[in-house]
Amino acid sequence: IILAGWAIYNLYLSTVYPTITTIKSRGKLIVGTSLDFPPFEFVDESNAVVGLDIDIANEIAKELGVKLEIRDISFDALIIALKNNEIDLVLAGLSITAERQQVVDFSKPYFNASQAVISLAGKNIGSLQGKKIGVQTGTTGEWWVQDNLIANGTIPEANVIGYDRWPVALLALQKGDVDVLLLDEPVGRMFVKKVAGLQFNFAISTGEQYGAAVSKQSRDLLDLVNKVIANLQTSGKYETMVEKWFGS
Repeated sequence: IILAGWAIYNLYLSTVYPTITTIKSRGKLIVGTSLDFPPFEFVDESNAVVGLDIDIANEIAKELGVKLEIRDISFDALIIALKNNEIDLVLAGLSITAERQQVVDFSKPYFNASQAVISLAGKNIGSLQGKKIGVQTGTTGEWWVQDNLIANGTIPEANVIGYDRWPVALLALQKGDVDVLLLDEPVGRMFVKKVAGLQFNFAISTGEQYGAAVSKQSRDLLDLVNKVIANLQTSGKYETMVEKWFGS
């Protein structure tokens, strides 16, 4: 009776949570991301969805033998979408944190990142004290400001403005609504490279690592994702991908 009950429970999980079996039956892997985060995920000039995370997602779909569907979701809603079984996987420059690990499982790390401060060109930005700071809601950048600047009184909470999407934050910077943006360093450098009139000021070492996130009930999918990442890294293909998106 106990074994039968366990089998029924596992069958229930397979219908409620994404697993390899259900993904293959569906014929597609649904990956959630936020397409305002170059060079990890963005829409290029030809209107194609591209980036390092998209390349990794394609490799995972290929390993599963299914098509890839990318869903563009506001960053702060990605984990909610995963918990609600709207997507199978999150690949979105998502930093592995203890708080997030309470609700999702992460793959092995695939990228090391720090935070960076960017501003309009010609500004003398030596520190964040007294500055109005733009962040993306729900990111580690927002949390870092809360823990390291607001908590100790370096800046008032009113000086931190959260935005759902980076294009909106960039517009706020250009309009002078904020003095700086705090965001992941590779993305900050990409914005400075691609958007005229911006400058990179300094980086803040935070020891962050990105990982893919899956539901805690999707352990078989997590194992497969880890296998794909490990194979990419040991084969040298991952290094080629990084050079493709971060090379000059």
